[in-house]
Amino acid sequence: MNAVTREMNAASDGDFGNADNAQRLKRLRALIAGGPRTLMMYMTVIAILYAGWSRRGDVYLSPEEGLGYALGITGGLMMLSLLLYPLRKHKKWARILGGVRNWFRMHMVLGVIGPVCILYHCNFQLGSMNGNVALFSMLLVASSGLIGRYFYGRVHYGLHGSKADLENLGSDAAALRGCMKYIFEESPSMQKRLDGLDAKTRNLPDGFVASFIHVIYISMLTRWARLATARDLRLAINAIHAKNRMDRQTLGSLDEVSRFYLKTYLEAIKRVAGFSFYERLFSLWHLLHMPLFMMLLVTGTIHVLAVHMY
Repeated sequence: MNAVTREMNAASDGDFGNADNAQRLKRLRALIAGGPRTLMMYMTVIAILYAGWSRRGDVYLSPEEGLGYALGITGGLMMLSLLLYPLRKHKKWARILGGVRNWFRMHMVLGVIGPVCILYHCNFQLGSMNGNVALFSMLLVASSGLIGRYFYGRVHYGLHGSKADLENLGSDAAALRGCMKYIFEESPSMQKRLDGLDAKTRNLPDGFVASFIHVIYISMLTRWARLATARDLRLAINAIHAKNRMDRQTLGSLDEVSRFYLKTYLEAIKRVAGFSFYERLFSLWHLLHMPLFMMLLVTGTIHVLAVHMY
């Protein structure tokens, strides 16, 4: 294996110079991880919901008895158990319950499965006044949770990673650029394009509306840059191959690592552009989500009491 590929592969294994190598690699991989799995999960949930919605007129589930009743109890308990995550996160004595990461993962899963169970419980139809209030409260909380999940992912390294900050994001982006020096030597046009994008990214505006427009603008630019640099990257790799006479396996490794650098770099600078904006939104979301959840607990409790007492 030649020196070019050896150095690039070393960086992909965590050798980014002298700075926190393993931790940095973990952060960088978290930036681009989970996309296909998350999409698959959402598509599965949508298919399950569509199946129930399309047959909502069929009387195969009854909220008062049998499987429909059991789904209501199960969904309600799942929603109630969502309180265990903030309990584990903020109370020292709750450490005996296990790691925060596992509870966060459970919080996300139950926050999706619970509402699905309750929608099947009510057969996707409206009922009594107290039941409707509880249902819409649940839908509001579930929607809020999905929005919060997105905001969380914008200010953390992945759904289970540490909280990001501008310093780490900036240094990670700089490390990635350093690893692409061989590509830039063969493609000055790519370096010029990415330099221009980097300059626009770091020109952060003031104000909420201006920040929102900036985030959308940079997101569009990074998407375009990824498409526009694909040809430059391919030509640069071919030029490196011509100079170093790589075998097929080495060439494939170089191509894979280079695409990893480019994809992760573009994601890193996109995060830099939107970090302050999403951090503000995440803080505001926190202030709203808990009152909504408490409202769900109250309306759900009233619904359960009304059903069993009258």
